[in-house]
Amino acid sequence: MVIATLENIDVDLVYNELCKQFNVKSYRALSLAMGLSVSAVGNARGRDSLPWEGVIIACKKRGISLDKLFEIEIVNTETDSNKTQPTKAPIQQKGLTAEDLLAVNTMVDKVLKEVVSTKCLPPERELFICNKLRPVLIKSAFEHDFNEIFVRSIAEGAVLMA
Repeated sequence: MVIATLENIDVDLVYNELCKQFNVKSYRALSLAMGLSVSAVGNARGRDSLPWEGVIIACKKRGISLDKLFEIEIVNTETDSNKTQPTKAPIQQKGLTAEDLLAVNTMVDKVLKEVVSTKCLPPERELFICNKLRPVLIKSAFEHDFNEIFVRSIAEGAVLMA
């Protein structure tokens, strides 16, 4: 939705509105008023774009509505004059089962055994590394959709640094 909205923005109209809101007549003065380098607006205009971060920060500092700046109509669906906080939807579980958790644990055990045992470390050091690395590997297994190659590369990198 945001990308579709951004594609339909007339950049020249936004620059004209920015000049009007900041009460300046040139793009150089607009750059300075927004706290940007002198060439920031000129370079962005050359790309038919906007210095997005600078626009957002400057408008926030001056209390300028981005909706008004980009001519976005706000649809107010709330009929009650008292605004209520939206309730958070309950966090949806990914449908993990006990078998998934056991599979991740087995995979992490296998990876740790293969990676740490090849380094010929003292037993105390090996146990310390395994205890510290296990939660990191379990988390990375979930982040990378149970991909053993990612988990193994993270383990090898961590053991190499240890």
